[in-house]
Amino acid sequence: MFPASDINGFERYWRRRKPGKTTAIHYASDVRIFFRWANGYTPEDINAHVIDWFIEWQQSLGRASSTIRRRIISLRMFFDYFAYSRDKDFPNPVNPRRHYIDIGKRLPRDVAAPIIETLFDTIGDHYRDRAMFTLMLHCGLRVGEVAILQLEDVLFKESNPARLRVLGKRQKERIVFLSTTAALWLSEYITQRPPTQFPRIFLNQRGNPITVTGIQLQLGSYCHKADIWVTCHQLRHTFATRMIEGGMAVTSLQKLMGHTSIRTTQGYFRVSDLQVEKDYQKSIQTLIDHDHSVEVL
Repeated sequence: MFPASDINGFERYWRRRKPGKTTAIHYASDVRIFFRWANGYTPEDINAHVIDWFIEWQQSLGRASSTIRRRIISLRMFFDYFAYSRDKDFPNPVNPRRHYIDIGKRLPRDVAAPIIETLFDTIGDHYRDRAMFTLMLHCGLRVGEVAILQLEDVLFKESNPARLRVLGKRQKERIVFLSTTAALWLSEYITQRPPTQFPRIFLNQRGNPITVTGIQLQLGSYCHKADIWVTCHQLRHTFATRMIEGGMAVTSLQKLMGHTSIRTTQGYFRVSDLQVEKDYQKSIQTLIDHDHSVEVL
């Protein structure tokens, strides 16, 4: 039995706890995936063995360890909510020691230039989608930040560079600058945007504000068509990597990315191999100049 009402209640619960964030959407989506797979099981039927089988199924599909771990965490939160909503001592079938997958410390993944070109060739002249994904790639916006952008957040003045006022995590505002390309596509979309009562910039086909899931699905459809795989967050990662390779200081990148901790931003400096390569080539050449035997090592 698919527990639709319980999952909907779980999503509303997290919307109350984390207003303005995408936590509820992601948690509920993971739980729906699980129960569509666990066809015929009720929440009371689920035990640790079923969770084991779900993990094995996800691994057989080639899902990333980080994705599986997130889904298992979502399930644990759901079963805690399920017991709470029924006011009874319902054992949680998710055991962190047994089920949480060790994903290690992975570096952010950027996207190679040929794949970026293929993606935008596939998007073509779709103004809205060009604008949305260019904002991620050229300005480092999160998908949730793109979804909630409002018309009043666009700061176009002839005397100043084009900018955006962005509402990030923990309701923290920041200003980001627009590249010429990003400003062009955004301006073109706003000009052709259908009239609506909603202040949000980006609308779906029904004229309602587009959701985070809607943006992700749209990107997924382009990737499927082009036979590539790119995520919204990878576009943001690619922005950060390119800025580092262009010589941007870590403190400036931190402000543009909206990172609370500079340690998060410093992680991107480990990703950028360009400077490491330059330093290596300089050092090895110095060694060769002083000791020719290094060349045969």
